[in-house]
Amino acid sequence: MAYSRIIRKTANFVALAFMLMASCQPETKVTFKSLLEEMVSREAIAKLPMPAYKNLQASSYDRRTISPEEGWHANGDRSYFVSVEKKENGRYEHVMLKTNGPGAIVRFWSVTSNVDLLNGTLRFYIDDNSNPTFSGTLENLIGGDFFATAPLSMELARESDKEKRGRNLYLPIPFEKSIKVTYERQDGKKLIEGEPAWPSDAVFYNINYRLYESTVHVESLSPKRLNAAKKLIESTREELLSADVTNNVRSTVKSLNGKILPQETEVLELSTPASKGGAINQISLKIQAENLPQALRSTILEISFDGERTVWAPVGDFFGTGYQIRPSMHWYGAVDKSGVMLSRWIMPFAKTSTIKLHNLGTQEVDVKQGEVSVVNWEWNEHSMHFGAAWRQYTNINSKPDRDLNYVTLEGEGVYVGDALTLFDISPQWWGEGDEKIFVDDDTFPSHFGTGSEDYYGYAWCLGAPFSTPFVTQPDGSGNLSVGFTINARYRLLDGIPFSKKLHFDMELTHWTESRLNYAPTVYWYARPGVKSNIEPVPEAAKYQVALVPEDVK
Repeated sequence: MAYSRIIRKTANFVALAFMLMASCQPETKVTFKSLLEEMVSREAIAKLPMPAYKNLQASSYDRRTISPEEGWHANGDRSYFVSVEKKENGRYEHVMLKTNGPGAIVRFWSVTSNVDLLNGTLRFYIDDNSNPTFSGTLENLIGGDFFATAPLSMELARESDKEKRGRNLYLPIPFEKSIKVTYERQDGKKLIEGEPAWPSDAVFYNINYRLYESTVHVESLSPKRLNAAKKLIESTREELLSADVTNNVRSTVKSLNGKILPQETEVLELSTPASKGGAINQISLKIQAENLPQALRSTILEISFDGERTVWAPVGDFFGTGYQIRPSMHWYGAVDKSGVMLSRWIMPFAKTSTIKLHNLGTQEVDVKQGEVSVVNWEWNEHSMHFGAAWRQYTNINSKPDRDLNYVTLEGEGVYVGDALTLFDISPQWWGEGDEKIFVDDDTFPSHFGTGSEDYYGYAWCLGAPFSTPFVTQPDGSGNLSVGFTINARYRLLDGIPFSKKLHFDMELTHWTESRLNYAPTVYWYARPGVKSNIEPVPEAAKYQVALVPEDVK
């Protein structure tokens, strides 16, 4: 008896100790305010997510896609839903997303085939409520001004053809217990799935959402909280559009200016006291050469952090302009019409960083306005190195449909974006292919898209250039014409964490037989030791860039 009493007392003491320890821990809480603050913090994305989350995607991808052996390249990516609910009066609500929380929607893209479908009703049911927390027309809620104005909610497509505008919502919608998103067409009728839906019933959508651990407290968005946050939304919008990156942070600026002869390298060494840490917070660069397009491709930016090379890419591709100077501005960088290219990625290191510019070409390259800004950084177990890698699929046939690997990463980190430069010798559309992203133990992609232009935020083969903090198309002249295209996506709240592995393929599905040069650059953050399957490819960077169809050979 005495022994059992001692056991009970000890067990109670241990339980009490755990309760006291837990009460001393800071509460892990995610709010609408904290998500907006995270969105505009370039420092936050350079650290392992705290609290941790998974990024998943719901989409209208063709449900005939089962495996690489069955329907893997099916292309009827429209009007497929999680389920369809029959309501009173015979009307139907089509479920786009249904999941338990805690979590947050962080990106919503959609497009329809006609104006009537735009006037259908979108409903957000938050935390198991039987009545929608938010409801309105698809046109008003996604890309319209119901939640916010541009760039947090915006349209990207032709000025005419109202229904053919890619509609984007980047304003986060947090939820504590659950969320269900449904769509109802104007006449209440059931939509037809897939290929037979064309053209009358085509609703396309991609929804990126976070799921946190069950112990994380998420404060759900409500109309009252949305209304109370108007000033915060406006200040976030203004900050996203701002070109200011310094925020009055004290920095040390190093120069990269000078001429680089063919096959030579310019080296810049950066260091910080071993007890502290540092971070590159801005790189600016302008290069001049007799053949500038070739110099933009054959001049290589290589960066190592703490003895580990993680960046190797042609300068034009790294800065999101390909091998043509095309003005653009996004959250992590910009290119102006004079040719100055700017990177705003925060790049932390514990002790040292080395920047190299390699001239792999046959002409002299003159580096102008080359500057690197370095700030203090408290390196710890949550800090990550920045990575970027480039590859080109040269002179590839557009048929048969296939998956092209963007990158495979092994380690722990966050995937944060990509920029695609291509040249197509056909005047037909190249971008029907879907993204297929496997994270950690996925046996089926947790991100399965509905088309390359959907992934990059626009729709219907739009050729006009656009720039936003989240997606850019500095040049789309090769979309429905022979020529050059640049598409880029920069992830803020929609970064994809991985704890073991990330495998990203983009499907190449073309309208016709063609040949292309297809060159993706990918960006990530990762803990030291991450492995990328993309090694430096000097011969590909030396290859003649395509300015006319005859150059694709």
